[in-house]
Parts: sequence; C-alpha cells; structure tokens
Amino acid sequence: MARAPLLQLSGISLGYGGPALLDGVDLLVQPGDRLSLVGRNGSGKTSLFRILTGVLEPDEGTRAVPSGTHVAAMEQDPDMGG
Repeated sequence: MARAPLLQLSGISLGYGGPALLDGVDLLVQPGDRLSLVGRNGSGKTSLFRILTGVLEPDEGTRAVPSGTHVAAMEQDPDMGG
C-alpha cells in the first residue's frame, strides 16, 4: 500500500529575476524520510528550504502539503540568547 506524501514539490523553478537557481525541481517526502542538502554557496539550498516550509513562493511549480501537516525548519544560526 502506497504511503501518502507529507510534502510534494512538482516542477519548482526559481530565478530571482535572473537565470534559474532552481529549475524543474521535483521532490516527494514521505513519513520516515530524512533529507540532507549539500551544495556550494549560492546553489539554492536555503531557497529550496524556504519553498519547502512555505516561506517563499516559487516562480513556477506547485507545493502540496496535506491538510493538518506543518512543515518547519530550524534556523541555521538560531538566537539562543533567551
């Protein structure tokens, strides 16, 4: 039996008004999956995470998250000053 995805990206493109930083990205995240992004500075890792969490809208493509599912990410440099 197929598991329902927790998050799905289809045909995501992003360019900030210039050449495509992300072009035609497809991603399917299912329960139990673990993700890791590795890449050079400026390659689009943070932009992809912002699209995953819904903070940033892509130029093209769709982001699908089932009702009741919350997607979050920890900041790279969180303020732990309390």
